[in-house]
Amino acid sequence: MTLQPEIKEIIETNMDLMLKQTRAYLPFLRIAFPEVRDLSEMCYNLMVGNALTTFLSQYALRIQSPNEKDFAEFGILVEPYKKK
Repeated sequence: MTLQPEIKEIIETNMDLMLKQTRAYLPFLRIAFPEVRDLSEMCYNLMVGNALTTFLSQYALRIQSPNEKDFAEFGILVEPYKKK
C-alpha cells in the first residue's frame, strides 16, 4: 500500500461516518428520491464523492499530489464499503 497511514485512517473514518449518516437519513432519501431504483448505489456514490474530496484535501494539506497508485489504492480502500 502506498497511501500514508494517516490518510488511509482519515478516509476509513470518513467512510464509516458517511455510512452512519446515510443510515440515519435513509427515510428522507427514499422520500426525496422516489424515482431512484438503486438507492444503495446512489448513496455509495455520494459517500465516495465525499471521501474523494477528503482524500484530495489531505494531500493538499501536505502540499503533495496523489499519483496513479494512490488513486488506485483509494478505489481499493472504499470498495468494501459498497457492501456495507
